[in-house]
Parts: sequence; C-alpha cells; structure tokens
Amino acid sequence: MKNRIEQKLQNGYQLETGRLIDDSFALFKKNFLTAGFGVIVLCIIMAVVYGGIFAAFFGLGDIQNTLLQFETLAFDPKFILGNTIVTTILTAIIAPVTAGFIHLNYLTKFNKEYSVGTIFEFYSSKYFKDLFFAYAIIGFTTAVVSSVLSFVRLEIFNFIFQSAISFFTIFTIPLIIYGEQNFTNAISKSLTLFLKQPLAIILGLIVAGIGAMLGIVAICIGIFFTLPFIYSMYFTIFDQAIGFGEESEIDEIGNEQI
Repeated sequence: MKNRIEQKLQNGYQLETGRLIDDSFALFKKNFLTAGFGVIVLCIIMAVVYGGIFAAFFGLGDIQNTLLQFETLAFDPKFILGNTIVTTILTAIIAPVTAGFIHLNYLTKFNKEYSVGTIFEFYSSKYFKDLFFAYAIIGFTTAVVSSVLSFVRLEIFNFIFQSAISFFTIFTIPLIIYGEQNFTNAISKSLTLFLKQPLAIILGLIVAGIGAMLGIVAICIGIFFTLPFIYSMYFTIFDQAIGFGEESEIDEIGNEQI
C-alpha cells in the first residue's frame, strides 16, 4: 500500500465524478441503516458532552440570555482561547468515529461483517494516536483561523476556509488507517493527493453533501440516515484514487487495526 501511495503522489491518478457518485451510492444503499443508527448514537453522546460543557461554563440558568451573550463573547480573548481549546479537543476525539464510518464502507465493499459497534472500534486501535493528533492539528488550525476571521468581522470567509480544510484533508484518515502513515505524513500527503484531482473531488463531495441534506425532507429525522452518504463518498474517493489492489493485507486490515 505504501508503494502504491508513493506512485500516486508522483504520477497522479484519474477520477470520474459520475463513477464516484455511482459507487459511493451503491455502498451507501447497503450500509445506511447501520450507519444511520451509528449517527443517532453519536448525536446522543455529543449532545450530552456539549450540554455538559455548556452547563459547566455557563450554568443551567437563563439559557436564552446566555446564548445572546455569544455575539459579545466572540471578541473576548479568554472566550476565543477557551473555544479554540475545546474545538481542538473535540475535533481530535471525534476523529476515530469518522474513521469508523469510513471503514464501515471498506467492510461493505469487501463483504465483511460489521455492526454499529464498528463505528467506535478505532478508539481501541493502534491508529488512535495518529487519528487523534492529526485532527487535533486540523481542529486547532480551523479554530484559530475562524476566530481571527470572526474577530476582524470577516465571518463570510469562514465557510470558504473550513470547506478548503475539509477538501485538503480528505485523504488524511484513509492514509492513516489503510496507508500506515503517521499523522504528519497523512496531512501533507492528503494535500498533495487532493491537488492531483481537485475538481472531481469537490464535485463528488458537493453531490454527497446535497444527498446527505435530502434527509431533512423526511421530517428532519431522515438526515440521520442520509448523512452517512458523505462517508461513503470519502471512502470511494480514496478507493478510486489509491485503491487496494489484490494485496494480502486487505484481509489483515480488519484484524490488525481494530
């Protein structure tokens, strides 16, 4: 796999947006129920975590007035620092879950067994450290730049910057869990790989994002089951860009990494 990655870094690769959509949707159709229940479990956990953080910092008194204070707090250096730290930690902690959603598609593609628990198994894998530090760096960078843009009242560029970070780092997790890359190499190589085929990747992610949002139509509850389409697209982009070939390590990944 490492040799395959180096070849793609040097020689590039080809992607077809239509094929990305077709293949990712085929995977999504097979695992959307499992992934959807995983999203529900994750949302419950995150609601408890965020609720606890909110209560610890602001109390459970007048929530409405507290929320109104955020516009003022956005320019408070202490709040900016605290927000950066919290965002960095939470982004890093959630990375193994993202890896789990991506790996769910790997297991689907190669007809291996999976369950909702698969989504959370990377917390006990040998890849946890690199996943954690990679997304700690990504989360810290995003939080700092977003805070600066808000401070100088250029919030309009936040979406553009955050989207760019998502595009540049799209290969990071697959490179760690399938390519055996450490967190620094995964981030730098992800950027290089993205720049080989940026248009096809962006179009594929836009389509996946639109597809994920269609769940809102189903009384909003449906989004829990359409959101995983994005992770199917993440996996498919890596699969078609790098691929797994017929290497024997395919059968070893599921046993060794989680």
